[in-house]
Amino acid sequence: MQIRKALPAGPLGFGAAPLGNMFRNIPDAEARATVDAAWDAGTRYFDTAPFYGAGLSEIRLGAALAGRRRDDYLLSTKVGRLILDDVEDVAARDQGEKGDIFKHGRPNRVVYDYSADGAKRSIDDSLRRMGVDRIDFVWVHDLAQDFHGDGWLGQFETARKGAFVALDRLRDAGVIGGWGLGVNKVEPVEVLLGLAEVRPDATLLAGRYSLLDHEAALQRVMPRAAAAGVDIVVGGPYSSGVLAGGAHFEYGAVPEAIRAKVEAIKALCAAHAVPIKAAALQFSLAHPAAAAIIPGASRPERIAEDHAALRAAVPGEFWRALRERGLVAPDAPLPGEGAGRRFATASASVTLPAPADRVWALIGGFGSLPDWLPFIRESSLAEGGRTRHLRDVDGHPIVERLTSFDERGRRYGYHILQAPFPVTDYDATLRVSDAGDGRARVEWSGRFIPAGVGDAEAVRVFQAIFEDGLKALAARFAG
Repeated sequence: MQIRKALPAGPLGFGAAPLGNMFRNIPDAEARATVDAAWDAGTRYFDTAPFYGAGLSEIRLGAALAGRRRDDYLLSTKVGRLILDDVEDVAARDQGEKGDIFKHGRPNRVVYDYSADGAKRSIDDSLRRMGVDRIDFVWVHDLAQDFHGDGWLGQFETARKGAFVALDRLRDAGVIGGWGLGVNKVEPVEVLLGLAEVRPDATLLAGRYSLLDHEAALQRVMPRAAAAGVDIVVGGPYSSGVLAGGAHFEYGAVPEAIRAKVEAIKALCAAHAVPIKAAALQFSLAHPAAAAIIPGASRPERIAEDHAALRAAVPGEFWRALRERGLVAPDAPLPGEGAGRRFATASASVTLPAPADRVWALIGGFGSLPDWLPFIRESSLAEGGRTRHLRDVDGHPIVERLTSFDERGRRYGYHILQAPFPVTDYDATLRVSDAGDGRARVEWSGRFIPAGVGDAEAVRVFQAIFEDGLKALAARFAG
């Protein structure tokens, strides 16, 4: 089941991680008042996890929702960790890159378990802690590098054979509405979307599609998820709070480069009278793959701010200025673009056994397509190199305009002005990044509005171009 079709009251949900005493010791009354405020404001989607305070978030959320009609709200939690009855030294817990964010939580021992039995036991434990009779969506939690380091793929394999299969069967049996990952990294989502043996319904991606950090997800996750019909729930839209006046980014101190970007966004918001929360929430929801967004809150007054931010009228000039000043990726969908029309997306990527600079030297020139793309027979530049006139192998003319170029970042974006393709409003990005060990990763993605054909047919056209083109490029570096 797609989560966008199950949401009872719009895309704005409530992320209950703070209820687990994230960063501070929150009084029970304040936690309860925050959930009550969310309900009174119209929030009907709530997300929690056993990890949040070793069960504390689930306990508090369940108590606050007790007495509410269960059919009136959507509830998601997570599996992958079991909360045991025995206690441990909270300060000694290994929480990966997340440090001691839940040092004020319960002292119960927390252990990883991505097996099928572990997933089912975790669901049963969550039902008991929250006092509910069902969970709508279940996310396999923190199956990524930030918690498991180099061993994350081994844990992923355990989940592939265990938790994924169990959740697929529970969904098919109607016990849960759907499942997916709940992670802070794009790589596990990429792997999940490539599996054929299971069918995830949605995925919670935290912190990776925000104003401050969205390029990797934009290139590698969002287009594939949209094409596969896998909804993305955006977590952490305020980047751990720094976009809402907080002191944290990625659960830690704010780096100077991020602080400078925040200040630049704040200045632009002030110039256009736009609340920064409105910019953050509305940007994250503008991508067609994004179905819901779940900012966290531990104080009642924050809830009203979030709802007001989502409703706020933001002028188009603000979004265009964000793009023009390089504060968002040039190909990131912005609110209001293609009003009433839904963009389709396609993307492909390949890892090559060559340094990124060497690959970029071959494909980074705006006039270089005939050097590596068999589909294109000739190319000539005009308007000072900003427009390229192409001819494909069948003799069809194609005209494209350069919209952005980043030599240091090894990336350029372009817009099609004329082509024999059944689309309009086509924008694409070609990017080369360092994949480590002397390897390069090439990502090619585009978004467009189908014209006279269905989304699937338009996507197939560009998916084939991207995939065939990158296969040809890989052949140049083979051996």
